[in-house]
Amino acid sequence: MTQSNEPNEYDRQFRHLNRRLERLEDTQISPQEFSRAFDRVYAEFAGVNSRIDRVEAEIGELNRKFDIVMQYITGQGNSNPYYLATQEHKP
Repeated sequence: MTQSNEPNEYDRQFRHLNRRLERLEDTQISPQEFSRAFDRVYAEFAGVNSRIDRVEAEIGELNRKFDIVMQYITGQGNSNPYYLATQEHKP
């Protein structure tokens, strides 16, 4: 799955879970069955949320790496070889 498809996939999953919740609300089932069904739906929500958390963590890590690379390219920060060389010769 490509990154551009992920938001659409999450959207589709949330719509599917929302439809399931609406069907549960409209059915005539016992309170115990209703409770078990809600537990299953909320467990799926938790799974989707944990995947979103992992994706956000991966994006944060990529942003951190991108910042390091950009500091090196632009000569800002301590990752510049010229900066490091000039610092080594200071008394």
